[in-house]
Amino acid sequence: MHENILKSIIMQISQYEAFFSALVRLMRPLVEIVVHDLESQTICFIEGELSKRSLGDPSLLQADELLENLDKIVYPKLNFDGRLIKSISVPLAKKWLVCINCDVSVFNHMHNLSEQFLAEQKAPMLESLFKNDWQEKLHVAIHSFLEQRSWNFNTLSHAQKRLVVQHVYALGAFQEKNAADYVAKVLKIGRSTVFNYLKHEKNK
Repeated sequence: MHENILKSIIMQISQYEAFFSALVRLMRPLVEIVVHDLESQTICFIEGELSKRSLGDPSLLQADELLENLDKIVYPKLNFDGRLIKSISVPLAKKWLVCINCDVSVFNHMHNLSEQFLAEQKAPMLESLFKNDWQEKLHVAIHSFLEQRSWNFNTLSHAQKRLVVQHVYALGAFQEKNAADYVAKVLKIGRSTVFNYLKHEKNK
């Protein structure tokens, strides 16, 4: 491509350059932006480190076959190094095509690792070992109660904590030795507060 023509195109696209560069900096190293000049079929702007393409390279686009509502279509691509890329292309001023490419391979790795790490492993001997762990049962009872009500454990009000105490009391949790002390510790309230809540429950 003639150097003067390329410079002219770059001058025209410069009004958008600050935005493109800011987006790439924000998402670095995951995002690359490539702007194609539709008339000359060349790359007139590129920033990011995903591909091996350069300014002035051929676009290799079928410009006459650009789909309607293209900017609403997210499509997968395979990078030269085998990484999975998620892309979207946005026509701009009827002269350019802005391609935003995002490396999602890292998220695939994280997803696979999470699945392996969180996979339930059967351990019948451990079930036997912990069958008398009343604290674990208490944890399950408390968080099941909270989940049913969509309450956040870290932001429980005093009224909510009182209902939690009354709930686990009704389940028989306080039959265990030192259960009151443990419930007070878990809910970050005083031991006397626990007994006040229980007193209210017993007087119903």
